[in-house]
Amino acid sequence: MIDYDLLCPELQSALRAAGWYPERRFDITQWVTSLQQEGYVLNPPAEKVLSTLGGLVIEPVNRMGSNFSNDEPFSVDPVSAGAGQHALALEIGEILGGQYFPIGEWLSYSTVFIEFGGNVVAAGLGWIWGLGDTFESALELAICAHRPLVCLHSDPGLDPWPR
Repeated sequence: MIDYDLLCPELQSALRAAGWYPERRFDITQWVTSLQQEGYVLNPPAEKVLSTLGGLVIEPVNRMGSNFSNDEPFSVDPVSAGAGQHALALEIGEILGGQYFPIGEWLSYSTVFIEFGGNVVAAGLGWIWGLGDTFESALELAICAHRPLVCLHSDPGLDPWPR
């Protein structure tokens, strides 16, 4: 379960502004069916995130991170983010270990994935960024930009970004 009480007040306000409330539930059946047809396997952390935050677009409260510009919302839509990206999810699993399921889009329309153990990454444009080892910490980074964004991997020929 996502512990919303542990989230910073700014993030709680951003969630409420996006339409979240404590009893909110979202039917993810169509999303899961569509993504399973591509080869994705739903994991418990993804199910929890999507069933409570699905369909929300959460605007950043801090648009300037310490090493990145945080000017795009976090959109909780796994099909928009993950359709056609199963090969990327498999690549992330090969590089970092684990099995990843898409949960949304964020910075530069990167696909945000969550792993069975709760680790959250964003990937796109040849980079893989670590967002957090829990969904809560990842969402705080994506919305509050309160710590540096860390590049975990860059494709050959690309320098890690941000540094």
